[in-house]
Amino acid sequence: MGYRVGIDSGGTFTDLLAINDAGDVEIIKVPSTPQNPDIGFRNAVEALINDRGIPASDIETILHGTTVAVNAILQRNFPDIGLLTTKGFRHILELARQTVPGERGSIYVWVKPPRIVPLKNVREITERLDSKGGVMTPFDDTECREAARWYRDNDIGTVAICFINAYASGDHERRARDIFKEEFPDCFVAISSETLPEYREYERAVTTSMNALLMPILGQYVRELQTHLGDLGVDAPLYVMKSAGGASRADFAIENPVYTALSGPAAAVVGSAWLGRNAGYNDLITFDMGGTSTDVSLVEGGFPALVSETEIDVYPVRAPSIDVISVGAGGGSLAWLAPGDRLRVGPKSAGADPGPACYGGGGMEPTITDANLFLGRLSTSLAGGTVMLDRRLSEAALARLGKEIGLSPVELAFGIIEIGEMNMADAIRQVSVQKGRDPRLFSLVASGGAGPLHGCSLGEILHIPRVLIPPSPGIGCSLGALVSDVREDFVHTDIQREADADIARIRDQFMQLEKRAIEALSRQGFDESNRSIVRSADLRYRGMRTELTVFVGEGEFNEALVAEMFDALHDAHDSAYGYAYRGVQQVELVNVRVAGLGKMLPVEPFAAMSNGGDLKSAQTAQREIYIGPLGWVDTPIYDRTGLSGGMTFAGPAVIEQYDTTCLILPGQSVTVDSHGNLIVEMVGDVGSTRSASEKVGASA
Repeated sequence: MGYRVGIDSGGTFTDLLAINDAGDVEIIKVPSTPQNPDIGFRNAVEALINDRGIPASDIETILHGTTVAVNAILQRNFPDIGLLTTKGFRHILELARQTVPGERGSIYVWVKPPRIVPLKNVREITERLDSKGGVMTPFDDTECREAARWYRDNDIGTVAICFINAYASGDHERRARDIFKEEFPDCFVAISSETLPEYREYERAVTTSMNALLMPILGQYVRELQTHLGDLGVDAPLYVMKSAGGASRADFAIENPVYTALSGPAAAVVGSAWLGRNAGYNDLITFDMGGTSTDVSLVEGGFPALVSETEIDVYPVRAPSIDVISVGAGGGSLAWLAPGDRLRVGPKSAGADPGPACYGGGGMEPTITDANLFLGRLSTSLAGGTVMLDRRLSEAALARLGKEIGLSPVELAFGIIEIGEMNMADAIRQVSVQKGRDPRLFSLVASGGAGPLHGCSLGEILHIPRVLIPPSPGIGCSLGALVSDVREDFVHTDIQREADADIARIRDQFMQLEKRAIEALSRQGFDESNRSIVRSADLRYRGMRTELTVFVGEGEFNEALVAEMFDALHDAHDSAYGYAYRGVQQVELVNVRVAGLGKMLPVEPFAAMSNGGDLKSAQTAQREIYIGPLGWVDTPIYDRTGLSGGMTFAGPAVIEQYDTTCLILPGQSVTVDSHGNLIVEMVGDVGSTRSASEKVGASA
């Protein structure tokens, strides 16, 4: 019985989800190994084989969401890399853009981040193309060979090649790469005409440099994973999740690793959207809270929105990505005092090592997990007993910090949770309110190992009427990887005005990209019957700096289809900004885009358990938990495996399961739907547990 396996390496746990042809599910959580994330991956697969008795030969496919790329960027763990560019453009990374980050960015206090490529490692050669790809200055082979030898002699084994206007023609860059293969064959080389054939020289140089620096990092990581799989007797193709929500064979992913930078967060959104569509909820706010961070995204019409540029740390990276906002608020987020004795929570995290104080690994500072444990919201046993927590250590950590600011452990613990939840709520507002979307019209999907502990509270804070808690919230990223298709994205800049658009040229650009997409999918084993092509375009009003992406219809390119493409910008602009200039302002085409999708075997929706028991039989304990203005409330504790489809009950309640703990607040009702999701409805005046305790006085 063949198994498909999804694996996500998080900051605290590495999660594995395996599903076979009969729908049998295996869920495994093992501690992450941040210094060597491949070890956590191996431990998870090894547990599936040895502890769950699944033969290695039954593992048919592995899909992996990884944070290796993004962590390298966030930690600025850059290898010594070089940049080869056109003569006269040596300072392209220093010039950057004139904008200063932040809503109130000030050039007087802002310090530029370190360049990805030190200026001393930037070399120039003679060559120049115009914006149409025509040769203005011929390519100088001799200078290029001298540059390749210089990098070789200085032991700089990673080089980005970014020539001016190379988006229009990659001939000179490909020639330079061929010379590097001859002069320095062990060098990792990324060329901008393949990494990002778009205009905007700074962003193209940054993205290509990012791609180059990640090549040895992700390449080494993939080789280590493949070695572990071989040692365990697993002979299955390995796929790596990409930022745009699809996957790619690992040996293809390492060619353009920058496209995997937001692999893990993207997978979580894909999984939440899949769950929502199956449950009948297409407009969602996804909320994935792990041990280190919280990721939120908006899903409309059943599918997440993509953006063409995202910021990782302080670097603009142009690569198709699901629009995800991340904040440093996870279970391991540390509480600390900022100047003026102001209590802060995050973004610093205890991580997996030493972990929260209650882990007993040497952590001395209180975290969100410590606060939840001390307030009775968490049990002392997690992940099926594999992680044991010590409440006394949490109390000691809370007492030490509380003494500094005159708060009792209870007051401090609840304050930590409130501050952490406000940080999470702000992230949700960024993907909803700040984009003209009313959270009250969406459902919140609470996932991640810590998400269900806080999702229902966030529903109250933001007046979201409904919270969906999946059957296995703690393995959302693994689920997203498992239900993903293979995706290969291609883009090309071709700036044309609507009034004098060259339809034949637009058609040729799309056809060339479609050909590349088909070739990439064919190399990964997808024939015509299980692949599809999705076309889109980046458009803008003339004079605008930024573009909006619109879908381009299927069928033959003709005048009507091109007119429909240009007209689509008006609706997109109205949706994004609340107004449009139809019939007033000229539209420009900037980029043509093609996504090739390789259809993987579908995963059947989960079915709710039916164990014949009642709610009373699902209750395992009764304990007091602290709920804000209500104080300590005697609360039933349920085992989620005992909850059958169709059951309904009211909060307060704590629901425990292998991969997470769910907190249902007073005044909320719960229904177990046919797919095993907990559908939590906010009853009456949403937000009441924060303002009026009399409503639920009887429950207390």
